[in-house]
Amino acid sequence: MQIRRVLTHELKQAALLAEDVFCADGDRYMESSFPALFQTGISHSYGAFTPEGVLVSFMGMVPVQIQSGTYTVSAYSIGAVCTHPDYRGQGLAGQLLELCRQHARSAGASVLFISGDRSLYTRVGSVPFGQISVFELSTASFSTLPDASLHLSYRDLLPQDIFAVAHHIQAQYAHIRWGLGDLQQFIAAHPMANINKQQQHIRVAETADHQVAGFVILSIPYEEDTATSRIGSVIEYGGDPEVVYPLFADAITHYQLSSLTVRIPWQDKSLIDLFLKANIPVSIEKNGGTLLVLDHDLLLEQTGVQDFLNAHDIKVQLDNGYALHTPSASYPFNSAQEWYDLLFDPVATFTVEMNLAFPTVPLPYLYGLYFI
Repeated sequence: MQIRRVLTHELKQAALLAEDVFCADGDRYMESSFPALFQTGISHSYGAFTPEGVLVSFMGMVPVQIQSGTYTVSAYSIGAVCTHPDYRGQGLAGQLLELCRQHARSAGASVLFISGDRSLYTRVGSVPFGQISVFELSTASFSTLPDASLHLSYRDLLPQDIFAVAHHIQAQYAHIRWGLGDLQQFIAAHPMANINKQQQHIRVAETADHQVAGFVILSIPYEEDTATSRIGSVIEYGGDPEVVYPLFADAITHYQLSSLTVRIPWQDKSLIDLFLKANIPVSIEKNGGTLLVLDHDLLLEQTGVQDFLNAHDIKVQLDNGYALHTPSASYPFNSAQEWYDLLFDPVATFTVEMNLAFPTVPLPYLYGLYFI
């Protein structure tokens, strides 16, 4: 068995393997839904090949930069991990993961974002991370709307709206650093809608002078799908909360949805507050997938946490147990998960009595428009 990086001309094999593993009933969508993995470009993915050159195990990997406040996190995303049934149980995926870790570290990435929580990942230190507020909306959720909604009109996305969509994404405190080409490609691929066996639609809010003030990307049932309730979900959104909030109401009425699921990262506090003030019930979950740190020192640097530690003369212990050491005391963690919760979850169960507001690292929701 040869285990190595998948070359560009071999990506078609990878797409076919992924479709054999993931797609049921002949609904083959992996290649079109994940162009960053399977279409022509620089391949960062790894695979296991038989002596005859047949790809039998694949681990897709894509480089990504995340803007987190004023800091940029260099990372890789892992997804579409699959092995042909005849070759399972041979440890191939574990070997691929190790090569992916080495590749990402040598590229200067501090972390892997993994679309999954299998023991394959957790046994090497991958953990759930972050905090997402989940709201289930219906027509009754919008008894009152912000005054700003009175001056807005709503319509479907036009191609010439792309600059406005990019602007609203980049205005978010934590976001994927899209190029216009990548953004258009991910919009056209609509992976989440395909996975949900639904269709993707995009609505925008327009001001009286025809400026796009916000947008929402939706996954909703097909009109002819009468077997289930018309339950939709928000894939991505952008714009001021007073604009985005009524866009959700428009989506429910325009597409005649029975409910709409909205997931909001913790740092979008103004939007969360609008829902809470409307007494809409909320549930809390982790961000999508799991996170595997490749280089702790580099992660602290890329997220700006190291600047905070330096300013307060705090040392981080990452071997022989996790702990924080200040000039006056030490604060041990019971587990690695507690340390990562302190980094990424604003209401981490672990607290330290240092009288310091430890900086929580904001990240975008990683099962949204950007999904690997």
